[in-house]
Amino acid sequence: MERITFLGFIIDKDGRRPDPEKIAAVQQMPPPTNDGQVRSFLGFIQFYGSFVKELFRLRPPLDALTKKDAKFLWTSQCQKSFDRVKQILQSDLLLTHFDPNLPIIVAADASQYGIGAVISHRFPDGSEKAIYHISKALTAPQRNYSQIEKEAFGLITAVTKFHKFLYGRHFTLRTDHKPLLTIFGDKKGIPLYSANRLQRWAIILLNYDFTIEYVNTNHFGQADALSRLISDQIQQKECEDRVVAQIESEVITNLVSTCEQLPVTADMIRAESKKDPLLSQVYKYTVSGLWPPITDKSSQISFFHNRRDQLSFVADCIMFNDRIVIPSSLKARVLKMIHRAHPAIVRMKQLARSLVYWPSIDKDIENMVRSCDQCASVAKNPIKNTLCSWPIPTAPWQRLHADYAGPLEPTTWSWWTHSPNGRKLSQPLPSQPQLQSTS
Repeated sequence: MERITFLGFIIDKDGRRPDPEKIAAVQQMPPPTNDGQVRSFLGFIQFYGSFVKELFRLRPPLDALTKKDAKFLWTSQCQKSFDRVKQILQSDLLLTHFDPNLPIIVAADASQYGIGAVISHRFPDGSEKAIYHISKALTAPQRNYSQIEKEAFGLITAVTKFHKFLYGRHFTLRTDHKPLLTIFGDKKGIPLYSANRLQRWAIILLNYDFTIEYVNTNHFGQADALSRLISDQIQQKECEDRVVAQIESEVITNLVSTCEQLPVTADMIRAESKKDPLLSQVYKYTVSGLWPPITDKSSQISFFHNRRDQLSFVADCIMFNDRIVIPSSLKARVLKMIHRAHPAIVRMKQLARSLVYWPSIDKDIENMVRSCDQCASVAKNPIKNTLCSWPIPTAPWQRLHADYAGPLEPTTWSWWTHSPNGRKLSQPLPSQPQLQSTS
């Protein structure tokens, strides 16, 4: 048997395609006259959605007719989408069979209204053939994502949708959004300045064995068509340079907002950093990427050497993750500001670690808090010991207690308590005249 017909599909050695008899019924279908007929038509074409790359480009005008309390109005856009869907289903649609021995490629793309993805094989002759297409319209909250989050959401949707094909196998993950290569492809760890949503998605991808690569938008047709052309009114995707500029703008905004909480400005930090001998070396080594071997592990340069992968520059200011590296000449001013409310050591460290960094910052904070007179004056008193009875003596005159009572005319008495023969005995004795004035 060369081919079989099963559940509306024709399956042969080359792959899988829709059954022409099923498609013929669609060609004879007249335009819908109510929302119920529109839902029936959308349900039918969704069944063959894995073959249609442009499905969500065509669905929005028809989906609008099925919304709650929407007035049914069959427009020219609806008719155009209706005719285009029938034309695509009548064309030669073919998906190749999945072969675990062939290289696997997953591509995903996103636009303002939806995402699209495709899983395909690369054959020995260099050609690529699709195995499965998916496309998904974004919800209203998802449309508010930034562009980088939409692109990342497309990758996550593709990988989780194709989980059974990908898990336990190496595959190539393609994107036309270059910033994602740093977030999802960097083996040094997830950048700490990434949004929480991106960090969660990066952790999900740690379960998979993949190599992420960048493909120029002009050569990114398959997944791009699924998402970019969701409707005729869709806006052109932001160019990559604008996205990178937006990320840089957000990083600079973070620098400015941090400086607003400090008694120094970015210009002051930049100027003093150039004068600082240690930070001048750090700047030089970080720009060149050539760090000398460190033999003295206690030197201050070793602190930066151990954290060199997390150093960056924003407006010529050295950053450790999202914290500003403060030069030596400004440390005292920054510490004074952080300690203005006189927080304790732990709280002051928490405040400092959210804003600034320099070697031995923890030690400097501890010294400042301990040398603060106002903090010492209101420090908690030592914890008092629990009251307990004296141990019973085991021999006479082993322990002796004395105290003064009085003045009782005509003299001051001292009371002595001792324990002869293991029994307590109190005995008053008059004080000497020379002791009465000082007792």
